[in-house]
Amino acid sequence: MKIDVLPVFGKQTDSQLQDTTVIVVDVLRATTSIISALNGGAVKVVPTVDAGDAVALAARLGARECVLGGERGGVKIAGFELGNSPEDYLSRAVRNKTVIISTTNGTGALYSVRSADKVLLAGMINRTAAAKAAACDGNDILIVCAGTDGQPSADDLCTAGAIIDAVRCYADLLPGDLSDMAILCETLYRNWKDGSFDMARTFHYSRLSAMGFDRDVEFCFTPDSTDTVPVYRDGVIIKLN
Repeated sequence: MKIDVLPVFGKQTDSQLQDTTVIVVDVLRATTSIISALNGGAVKVVPTVDAGDAVALAARLGARECVLGGERGGVKIAGFELGNSPEDYLSRAVRNKTVIISTTNGTGALYSVRSADKVLLAGMINRTAAAKAAACDGNDILIVCAGTDGQPSADDLCTAGAIIDAVRCYADLLPGDLSDMAILCETLYRNWKDGSFDMARTFHYSRLSAMGFDRDVEFCFTPDSTDTVPVYRDGVIIKLN
């Protein structure tokens, strides 16, 4: 089993996506919010890259059937019911509804891997469950990070490393199975876990904290608080069976 990490989405090729289990990570905050939406009772989640497409889809489905959520630059999109705070998606607002979500980076990352054979969503909150699901497939694993505005984001790389660390519980990884980027991510995660790396110094993490989203950051970086693993298929996200 080979494991690779793309630090920013959009640079993968179709050949990388074939016969591969792809895991999309946008820990702060899109994939964490989507996991939370499914835990909150949403029937399904539909990601859109463009906010206008989200509004148009909601109009077709009807207001009673769906909830609009999303952000640009960390701020809730005007006219949407929800922003991108994961705990908001655990509310009654999403129960038995379709959540339509559009975010700055995360939904674009999902769209970029839509041709993959299998796409899972992960964050720190489900890192072990996602690792188990991917390892049990027996395919090579490609972790695609959303990044921040086209640049690598330490929070996503750390989460990728956390997933790789958890994969070791379910697969015998041999020397050479991890790409150099995968090794770097796992090292970053272990340094963060033992306290020798301060995530609060990094750009996206500190920006969200400065915007008043400390509670979101704490929620997103709580490891293994759920075993829900979303799967993205045919443009829709549901719980993995």
